Amino acid sequence: MGGSKEPKVLGEDNLITLCRTCHRNFHEGGWVLERSPHLLRVVDRRSGDEIMRRHCLQDFDPAAFLDLLNRLDASLDQAVHLVRYLDDDQLVEAFRGARSLGKRGWLLEAAILYEAQRRSVYGDRSLEGIARRFEISLRQAQKYALVWRLFFARNGQNSEHEEAGPQPIEPEGVNVDVFSLEEPSWYVVAATESPDPQRWLAYAQDRKAEDARYSVAWFRRDIHQAQAYEPINSNGAHRETAQPVELPSVGPGTCPLNARTWKEYPGTISCLMIWMSSSTSRSSCAGASVGDNTPFW
Repeated sequence: MGGSKEPKVLGEDNLITLCRTCHRNFHEGGWVLERSPHLLRVVDRRSGDEIMRRHCLQDFDPAAFLDLLNRLDASLDQAVHLVRYLDDDQLVEAFRGARSLGKRGWLLEAAILYEAQRRSVYGDRSLEGIARRFEISLRQAQKYALVWRLFFARNGQNSEHEEAGPQPIEPEGVNVDVFSLEEPSWYVVAATESPDPQRWLAYAQDRKAEDARYSVAWFRRDIHQAQAYEPINSNGAHRETAQPVELPSVGPGTCPLNARTWKEYPGTISCLMIWMSSSTSRSSCAGASVGDNTPFW
């Protein structure tokens, strides 16, 4: 390096292969290479931003990890044929376990996509190549990587604590098990359509616990009802400032199911729920069956 003749400088553990562009960035662009037994990363010394990073664990056996995934897949195939032999209570328990496995499955996909992105010096632009390599759509790669970064990536990944060696993933204020919502759609909507993803995801979880029928569509409507908001892009930047929306009031003598209300104010579900729980006579609501669980739209 730099024409040095010192054996320490030319040692194998002090050399790294670089392309012409990265080599120039190290000498002229302010990049700094940091290396330890557990981590290699590139930092821009002018801004302090991390350009890329790659972990290393000497005792890690990637073949065993991949074999574990293959054996898990085979076990699930076998489990499908054994379901018929479970009693009623065991069916309920097995269903809960299957839902948990489903969540862990897409979380693993999100973690993999996020890790692949963090290893590239091209940032968000790298997702195009990642999507092609993983044979998925660019939108899926963007959404899953964003979900992992917002909800599950360990706080302070750009700090010196990473040099202390591999540590468990510690999300910023949350962890994988805090949010009980199983489907990825909840996380994607919170990440891409709300101004405060973690707060809104917690809100969705509370609403889902109160009402099992609460859906992603209702969640999206609640977000848009609270704020006139344009979804953020893949790097988390807002396209415009959110503006509050004034919702119409529903009086005791007004039927919230009339066509005018739903056409002009599609987000009046909260008003509808309040109206339905009041003591107002419900017989004037033509076409609405109040006693069943059928959605009103």
